[in-house]
Amino acid sequence: MEQRDELEIETRLRAALMARSELVTHSTLRPGVPPNEHTAGVRSKSAGLWSWRRLLVPVTVAAALGGGVFVGVQLPHDKGVDHAGSGGSAASSQSPQSAPSYGAAAPSSQAAANRTVESTVDTLRFTLADGWQVMAIDTTSACVTPKARLAATSTGAGTGAATGTATLPCGVDAIYLKSDAAPDAWPLSTATKATGWWPQDVTPASVIACPAAKPVTGNTGSAENTVRNSVALRTSAKYTLGAQTTAEYHEWAVTCTEGSGVRPMLWKLNPAGGVAAGSKSAVAAVVSADPAYDSALLSMVGTLHLAG
Repeated sequence: MEQRDELEIETRLRAALMARSELVTHSTLRPGVPPNEHTAGVRSKSAGLWSWRRLLVPVTVAAALGGGVFVGVQLPHDKGVDHAGSGGSAASSQSPQSAPSYGAAAPSSQAAANRTVESTVDTLRFTLADGWQVMAIDTTSACVTPKARLAATSTGAGTGAATGTATLPCGVDAIYLKSDAAPDAWPLSTATKATGWWPQDVTPASVIACPAAKPVTGNTGSAENTVRNSVALRTSAKYTLGAQTTAEYHEWAVTCTEGSGVRPMLWKLNPAGGVAAGSKSAVAAVVSADPAYDSALLSMVGTLHLAG
């Protein structure tokens, strides 16, 4: 072979190798796949793969000798390769963290603070709010009042002439509970009247001393704070209470001569079997004067239900 021919062949080989090196880019590179249970020991497949790669160089040289090069040659995609072996360490490093325990038991101090006290007055059941007390009047009635003060002494509720001298059995901002209220006695007998919230049948409303008035001490000679207006405000046949219990509800709006107001409320519990004519009923009566007590009062009334 003449020197000129050898020089031409060498020039073509260099051009082919240079062109091939320019095709090796980041996009054409493929990460190596370490042996795994599918590739390890399969001699025929690996041998065939390496023989295919060994043939790539002479084929490229032959193409260069023929005056051309392969452009864009890429290795086959490894779709059938199982990456479980290669990804094992990554999976273990990203193991899920333990979920927080939302059902963990509360500390004993918190459990004590959240503990509810179930109270009973004859057949009546309810949840007593913290800071309140139950004071029995007799076996079928009681007052629920703040522990900071005592309940007012009953002075013959529902009895006496129309003098307005009767007082509320439990005072204001308290719950009066009675399990055997008769339909012809207070508070049921006068519930539909404007002054039915007061434990005495009176006319007119101005005869009633304002429940929110401060007690008069001594002979001050000042005019007594009395009720200026009393209106039956709202009624409902099914006021929802606790344990699937409903009640007949009555509410009044009361204003006094000194501008103070009170909110009397009455609940007559509806037993599951209905109320027979003339039968006695369980009732709860509240005369709210200070709105600071309303939340506790309504929450306790909302848990009322009959035993069984």
